[in-house]
Amino acid sequence: MNDTQIVDQMIGREDDVTYVMACARDAECCAIVGVSNIGKSTLLRALSSSELQKKHLGGSDREHLFVYVDLNLVSQVTEQGFYEAILRNMLQELASRGGEEGLRQTVQVGYKAVVSADNPFMIPLAFEDSIQALCTGQPARLVLLLDEFDEVFAEVDSRAFVRLRALRDRLRESLCYVTATGRPLNDSQRDHATGEFCEMFAAHTRFLKPLSRQTSQLLLDAWARRTRTPLTTDDISLIAEVAGGHPVLLETSARVMTRAREEAAWHLASSDYAHIRERLDGDAVVRIECAKLWNDLSVLEQEALIALLNGQEVARADTLIDKGIVQVTATGKSVFSELLAGFARRQQLVRRRGPQGIRIDVEAGDVWVDGKLAPLLTDLEYKLLLLLYGNLDRICDKYKIVESVWGENYIDQVDDARIEKLVSRLREKLEPNPVEPKYVMTVRGRGYKLVGPE
Repeated sequence: MNDTQIVDQMIGREDDVTYVMACARDAECCAIVGVSNIGKSTLLRALSSSELQKKHLGGSDREHLFVYVDLNLVSQVTEQGFYEAILRNMLQELASRGGEEGLRQTVQVGYKAVVSADNPFMIPLAFEDSIQALCTGQPARLVLLLDEFDEVFAEVDSRAFVRLRALRDRLRESLCYVTATGRPLNDSQRDHATGEFCEMFAAHTRFLKPLSRQTSQLLLDAWARRTRTPLTTDDISLIAEVAGGHPVLLETSARVMTRAREEAAWHLASSDYAHIRERLDGDAVVRIECAKLWNDLSVLEQEALIALLNGQEVARADTLIDKGIVQVTATGKSVFSELLAGFARRQQLVRRRGPQGIRIDVEAGDVWVDGKLAPLLTDLEYKLLLLLYGNLDRICDKYKIVESVWGENYIDQVDDARIEKLVSRLREKLEPNPVEPKYVMTVRGRGYKLVGPE
């Protein structure tokens, strides 16, 4: 994707780009927080654009070295895997800039030491030496853009974040971090060590909110032209109203409307807006997207949202407003998307205990095990369980799991060990005895399957 395309994707996100660029200019760490599929990855990738850097930072883009790191691509969710991903992307960025051959060789030596170290104590030392060499061996400030940071922050040894904090303290004017997560880092800190890491972002946490109505309509119009889909002005207005400014809900709703129109033409069925509105509420993809948004909320936030929709006074809706789930206007508070609002209202009807075995309330995103509500799953854990649940008593092989959980672009990037670790974490939350699982079963040499109760 070229710089012009990246700039086009940032329509409606200009203030967010300006905020992060200002942090980079002032050597301040910054945390981007947003609900599922709101555009965090798109924003972080865009920050690597030389055109945006020149526009916001002025002068030469050589004054800052932005390194984008997609942490979905870590070879393993460990301290070593974390360091390997950062150094690998640093080398790629240095190669794309040209020159600085001696510096690239120094980082390459550190990379090889991290990947193949016989002594585990050498791994963090090699990483730290590489970062320090890069920060002191050239004038540009290093800005590490750590995308999909949630899983790494939850699973990697706390000492890794102590080292990141120490590096930042040592190289203050030459190094800063930008993270992208679904929840504020402080909500996920595990101990004092990660707490010190979180302190670096306390003053600069930016919530990525839904797009404005005007920007949503511009995106829908661009999508319609790109896909040659005949959407009228009224069509675009309806979709923007019901989906709100959530990029994936906007596109999904547009596809549902198009499909409903095509089916109506074939079957002489109704294709008016009332019919399309019903189709949107009942569409499986729309419901799953709403379920992801619902699962991004804490139990207290879910209860507050339901209370708000019931017309009750909600004393503490601050976090919902921060996330953009609730918007404040002159007429009061409202949910940003009618589709999500309808989804939330239905949760009051399904909060009840289920039968034995594992049951997923796909709309609510709740998981029940033997009639009891299971602990909250991470996004990856939920995607895996959703795949297994949809193939109950059938084997899911590695390729199907990677495609459904991480995406088809990661087929060659995710190894068996990472899948096994994800399955292990899922069992810890679901199985009465994770050592002797009775629901999430391994079929040696073939994959995994979810079995029903006996």
